[in-house]
Amino acid sequence: MRPPDAPVLPSYGTTGNERLVLAALRGGAVLSRAELSATTGLPKTTVTGIANRLLQRGMVVEHTADSGRQHRGRGRPASGLTLADTGGLVAALCFSHTTIRAAAVGWDGTFAASRTSDIGKDRDQQRVLDRGLRLLAEAFAETGSTPEQADLAVVGVPAAFEQGVGAVFDQLPDAARTAVPELAKLFGWFRSDPVPIVTERLGIPTTAENYANLAALGEATAGAGRGMDDIIYIKLVEGVGAGLILGGRLHRGARGLAGELAHVQVLPDGRSCLCGSRGCLAATYGGFVESIGRSAYPEPLTFADMRELATAGDVGTRRIMADLGRGFGRALADVCVMLSPEAIIVDGMLGAAAEPFLAGMRDAIDRRMPNVLAQSLQLLPGVLGERADMLGAVAIARTGQLPAATSTR
Repeated sequence: MRPPDAPVLPSYGTTGNERLVLAALRGGAVLSRAELSATTGLPKTTVTGIANRLLQRGMVVEHTADSGRQHRGRGRPASGLTLADTGGLVAALCFSHTTIRAAAVGWDGTFAASRTSDIGKDRDQQRVLDRGLRLLAEAFAETGSTPEQADLAVVGVPAAFEQGVGAVFDQLPDAARTAVPELAKLFGWFRSDPVPIVTERLGIPTTAENYANLAALGEATAGAGRGMDDIIYIKLVEGVGAGLILGGRLHRGARGLAGELAHVQVLPDGRSCLCGSRGCLAATYGGFVESIGRSAYPEPLTFADMRELATAGDVGTRRIMADLGRGFGRALADVCVMLSPEAIIVDGMLGAAAEPFLAGMRDAIDRRMPNVLAQSLQLLPGVLGERADMLGAVAIARTGQLPAATSTR
């Protein structure tokens, strides 16, 4: 169902001058390059270059001289630019370690239709991918179309993911994986690049992206990070990860692996991890909530339980989440000194449990960062919840921030 408060995505990922041009075209304006120059104050040559880039990326369209624009003066009237029609759809197929989400999402961020399913205990990548594609077909059928009619398919991958390769941290021999069986069961299954299969099945341009990166883009474009150029997004509820938005763009790093917070070492002599190191944040805190819950509550806890308990004001839950926040804050403090982001945005799926988590994180960061940096750093809960990664898929499509390995079939 289409939510009533579906956000309209801004021109995220563009330069400051490009934003000026796009802002001038809002409200259905049709302006020539000369008019855009006069409106924005930018030189005509600059506007021409910007217009060419925006046309190539599909963010604006050109109206010919006879398209109804009023013309005054001599000579042939100039063509005009207007914002592109946002009537198309993006096929968003987003996997976490526990859930499949499929949606037909408009280029303006509205959800035409969506489907959600628990993965359960199935850890066969091909079967789970087939299930996701069936959910995607069901969502598009509700709109009266098929995924093959979408402009772009975006697959969210729950792993340290390298384009064209797959999950690079989950390739250890079986003998090594037995050292961390619970992590291998949870994380070590989405191991190859899904782009070739989805491209073959749908026959449309397809790209795959780490799910924390998608959620970071979602919050940056349509959520808590709107208007910010430098943020760190923390994925927590359905896996541990981070997405980095630096200088107004998604930062993937040299191999596309930037933001792998799960594999930051927090205990030098800690437990083995699937990445081959020890004491990683995922190995240390991956089962934090469940392990604490077993000792403090009659039944093992999930994050869904934590949300409910936090909403009810449960003191034990607040302490657990504050401790977890301190652990993450210690891991992130040095990162924030190096990058000096405007904000850390935490997974909106935490719900009411985000408040004590952020309080614990603030405590750790204030202790470990210089005051001048800590005071300027905002700690914010995400506002998009489970829609964050799917809106990130739309941001990928709208801004042209496609990975090099995107298929163009």
